[in-house]
Amino acid sequence: MSELRQDRTTGAWTIIAPERWLRPHRPSAGRPAPDHVPRVEPTCPFCPGNESRLPGIIAEARRDEPPGWSVRIVPNKFPALTPDAAPVPLLPSLHMMISGYGAHEVVIEHPRHDADLTKMDDGEITAVVECYHQRFTELAGRPGIETVVLFRNHGPRSGASMRHPHAQLIALGLATPKLRLMAEWACRHYSETGRCPTCEEIELETKLGERIVDETRHFLALVPFAAERPCEVCLVPKRHQGSFAEIAEDELNDLGILLRQSLQRLEAAHDDPPYNFVIESAGKSGLGAPHVHWRLRIMPELVTAGGFEIGTGMAINPSSPEQDAEALRALIDFHRGCL
Repeated sequence: MSELRQDRTTGAWTIIAPERWLRPHRPSAGRPAPDHVPRVEPTCPFCPGNESRLPGIIAEARRDEPPGWSVRIVPNKFPALTPDAAPVPLLPSLHMMISGYGAHEVVIEHPRHDADLTKMDDGEITAVVECYHQRFTELAGRPGIETVVLFRNHGPRSGASMRHPHAQLIALGLATPKLRLMAEWACRHYSETGRCPTCEEIELETKLGERIVDETRHFLALVPFAAERPCEVCLVPKRHQGSFAEIAEDELNDLGILLRQSLQRLEAAHDDPPYNFVIESAGKSGLGAPHVHWRLRIMPELVTAGGFEIGTGMAINPSSPEQDAEALRALIDFHRGCL
C-alpha cells in the first residue's frame, strides 16, 4: 500500500510506493567490477607530481609522509562561479539577473588515486572533514556570499567526471531556492511551536528507533521518514546548529567516522552504487538561527526520476524507509568483519 509522507523538517512530500521496487526490468544500480585503479594516474591532475596541471593550490593539510599533504584545496578549473566577477547586479531587464560572483573549489581528499572515503582510517577521514569545515567557513565569511553548498559526486552516474576522490564547494551570493523554502518552512513551524522542527524530529526518531541507522555522541544517522530515494541517509547533529560553520572541533571527528560508516553500509548494501551527498546548511543570514538545522544528506542513485517527478517536484520512493534502515543497520556488522 503506497503512502504520501511529508518531511516535518522541510515540508517536502514523497510518495512511498514499495510495490514499484518489484517492477520488471528494474536496472541494477550497482556498478560492474571496476578495472584496476592505480595508486597514481599519470594523466590525473589531482595526483602528486601533476601540480602543473592544476590552476593553483589554495590550501593543504600537511603531513610528514610523502607527498607531504593529506588533503589539498584547489580552484575548480572550470568554475560555475568566480570571485573575479563583481558582486553587483548586472543591467536591469525584464529577467532577474545578477553577476556570476562566487567561488568554486575542489577538495582533493587523498593523494592516492584509488583511495575513497570508505577506505580511510580515522585520522584521514577526520582531516578531510576538517578541510570541508575550514573551506566552508572561510567561503561563508566572504563579503557578498550568502550560501555555500558542499557536495560530493561518487561514480559516473552521479555526475562525477574524475575518479580521484574529491568533493566540491560552490559559494554564491544568494540563498538557493530549495534552502530558502526549507528555511521558510522551519521558520513557520518555529513561530507556531517555539521549536526547531529538526530538533523535534531527532527526539521523535530517537524515541521510535525504527529509522535510526547509527548513532555517535554528537550525531544521528537516519533514513528520513519521507525519504525521497531508497537507502537515503541523513547525518544530523544532535546539538542545534543552523550552519555547518557552527560545528565544534570535537564534533568533526564524530562526523567523519559516521560519514565513513554510513558510506560503508551503502557500499555493502548495493555493491558500491553511485551517490551524491550534500551539506544542506543555512546561509549567512541563518547563523545562530533557532529554527534551521543543517544536515549532511546522502542520496544513492538507485532509481531514475521519471515524468511525474520532473513535472511535480515530488519524489516517488519505491522502497520502505523503515526496511531500508533495518537493512543498513544489519549490514554494518558484516561489513566491519570484511575490513
